Order: sequence, then C-alpha cells, then structure tokens
Amino acid sequence: MKKVSKILVTMGLILILGSASLNIYTKYKESQAKNKFTEKISEVSDSVTEDVKLGDEIALIDIESINLSSVIVSGINKEQIRYYVGHFENTPMPGENGNFSIAGHRSTIYNQVFNNIDKLNKGDEIVVTSTNGKFTYEVNEIFETEATNMSVLNQDNEIKEMTIVTCTKTGKERVIVKAILKEEV
Repeated sequence: MKKVSKILVTMGLILILGSASLNIYTKYKESQAKNKFTEKISEVSDSVTEDVKLGDEIALIDIESINLSSVIVSGINKEQIRYYVGHFENTPMPGENGNFSIAGHRSTIYNQVFNNIDKLNKGDEIVVTSTNGKFTYEVNEIFETEATNMSVLNQDNEIKEMTIVTCTKTGKERVIVKAILKEEV
C-alpha cells in the first residue's frame, strides 16, 4: 500500500511540475515576442505597409481592465495561437476600415491570454499598438454564440471595429467581444 501511495504522489508531482513548466515556457515565448515586436515598433517612424507572412508579429494588445498584454501574430492556425493571439488573415489590420478580427485561447493547455475575458465590461478599452500607430477601441458588445457562427467576422467598411473570438469555459461555444475604434494616435 505504501508503494502505491508513493507512486501516486510521484505521478502527481510530475503532473504538477509538467503543467507549471509548460505555463512558464508559454510566458517566456510570449515575452520574447513582445520584446522583439516592441523593438520593431521603435525602429519604425512612418506608416508601414509590408507583406505579412503567417506567424509574423503584427501588433501588441493591451486590455488594462483584465490585466492582459500579448502579441498578435498573423494567422489563427494551431501554431500561431498556441502562444499568441492570432489575426484572421482576411480581415483588416488594426485601425483600418472594416472588422479587425483576432482569436486566442482561454485554456490551461495553451496560452491563457483570454482567461479573464468574462471580467471584461462594455466601455472597457482595448489598446492595439502596431507599426502603423496606436489604436484605442471601446468594448460595445459581449456575447456567446455557436462555434460555427462565422457571421461575427462580417465586414462593414463604413466603420472601424474589432472582434475578439475565444471559447467559453466549456469550450463548446464562443465568446465574442465587439469594440469600436475610439482613438487613433
């Protein structure tokens, strides 16, 4: 019986250490990407239009009200959103007309960037900093929808809006955050 207890305790410790190590590694990768992109922003003085490749850092996102700070990369494939927030490729870039749309995880397996999304409120600010400027969006709608509902990405080129897509706590549906561009610097 003591042998079984020791084995179970050892396995428990291995699981805890493995989970903690993965979390630390994820935070390390995100920190590296933030530093790299921050340097890139400081080197750019004018508006930049460049060919963005899958996985390239395109912006930083900060939501002070939920203590969120992360890198946004091009693409929403498994590799892109494993450590970062991903940008839907066929949507506008930050500050452009239309629906700038991003997605990220809300789990403990991958990057937990949107874990506190349920604490976000209407009126909260989302700041997106890219090589083209600093854009402040104001949250105007938060709702849940089916995972297959792609209409949340629809474009209206008359407005500058932002959509965040992440999963619910159960992972079966999606949480959608809509925001309108409030300020551009």
